[in-house]
Amino acid sequence: MNPETPAQRLDKAVALSRVMLQAAEVGDWNELARLEQERAACLARIPSDQNYAEGLREVLLLNEEITRCALISRDAAADTWTHRLRALRGANAYLDTARG
Repeated sequence: MNPETPAQRLDKAVALSRVMLQAAEVGDWNELARLEQERAACLARIPSDQNYAEGLREVLLLNEEITRCALISRDAAADTWTHRLRALRGANAYLDTARG
């Protein structure tokens, strides 16, 4: 079995980044975390060399999109939490008034 070359590892990291973006777009955060570990292992073994700059740039661009998805999801979760908290406070106020 031949070991992967740095170029092959970078290609794999780019492919994993694309799959990670798909997972982020559908909110599959567990899969995203699993893929990120696999991608990190690929990226850790790529030398700092101009030959790999284009692929690394693509990984960074995909990562920006993944981060954007995560921020949107975080904000949606915060909004949901805020609405539920307000409803709970309203229900508690009603119960306090009803108890007199």
